[in-house]
Amino acid sequence: MTNPIPLMGPGFSIFNQNIPLAITIVVFASFLFAGGSTIQHLAVSRSVDKASENRSMDLGQVWNLVRNKRWLLGLGTVAVGASMHIVGLMMAPVTVVQPVGILAVPWAVLLAAKIHHFRPTKVIWSAVALTIVGIVAFTLISASTAAPDTELPPTRIIVACLIVFAIGGFLGWMGRFGSPSRRCLMWASGGSFFYGLSSALIKTITALVRGGGDFLGRPLFWTSVVFLLVCYVVGGWMVQQGYANGPAEIVVGSMTTTDPIVAVTFGMAVLGEGVRLGVLDSIGMAISGAVAVAGVFILSKYHPDAQVDPPSASALAAEAAEAAGNAAVEEELKRN
Repeated sequence: MTNPIPLMGPGFSIFNQNIPLAITIVVFASFLFAGGSTIQHLAVSRSVDKASENRSMDLGQVWNLVRNKRWLLGLGTVAVGASMHIVGLMMAPVTVVQPVGILAVPWAVLLAAKIHHFRPTKVIWSAVALTIVGIVAFTLISASTAAPDTELPPTRIIVACLIVFAIGGFLGWMGRFGSPSRRCLMWASGGSFFYGLSSALIKTITALVRGGGDFLGRPLFWTSVVFLLVCYVVGGWMVQQGYANGPAEIVVGSMTTTDPIVAVTFGMAVLGEGVRLGVLDSIGMAISGAVAVAGVFILSKYHPDAQVDPPSASALAAEAAEAAGNAAVEEELKRN
């Protein structure tokens, strides 16, 4: 039987380890993810009222985005980057691929600086560095202690999914309050919880399929599929709300930080991959995770978009009324 997709050729197989090629592929993938996110942010920012105190989009605005060519271009760019990232994972260990993917954060900062004509400050670059260092350390510790076998306890998986749903939903609810940069961070973090869970569910489904037997007849398989679809729909919607309230760099930073933390934690606590985890390893992961989250928080607080509070609707109305009054006075003076 021939392969419909050319995954193998003379002297080459996508399943063979090839670290240099994998790194090259994932570097391009990280740029595509950052570029696609920036394009989507530009499309979303034009569909919301920036003067509004709450820029969250309704279903009508989200539906308009689905028909927006620029937004679809960004979505396609992100999809290509995600596909390349998966290819990289096939060709190299996760300890190599995952840290390279975090290059999306500085890519996003550079792209935004070029588009919006601002120079990133030392504080912004320090925040980016904290995010990268923290998540790389977290990934290295988790990968070096991960167990080779995967457990599939149905009850534990379902309960864990519901817990992640609750946390992600709470963060999304928090995205309705506060400054635009804070709402952006909350929406993006909520969406990242759902995306991180989707990665864990893909691993769960893959383990069920590899286990052989009648996996289609197992309730856990279909439950995982339903949860996975919910993650993609709700997570994608939350990420778009993040774009509506703040810059793409905050969204990208949150996703590249929270997503792997949620996925790895789920794998270790639920799928039995943390049986080799020692006390020092746990402390190291907690510290490195906190460092990465602190980097994203600093980025959201000191990004140029967070330094200028947009005028409120009432302020704009007052300015418009004042301008209209001045125009009327000038017209009256001309008549006299």
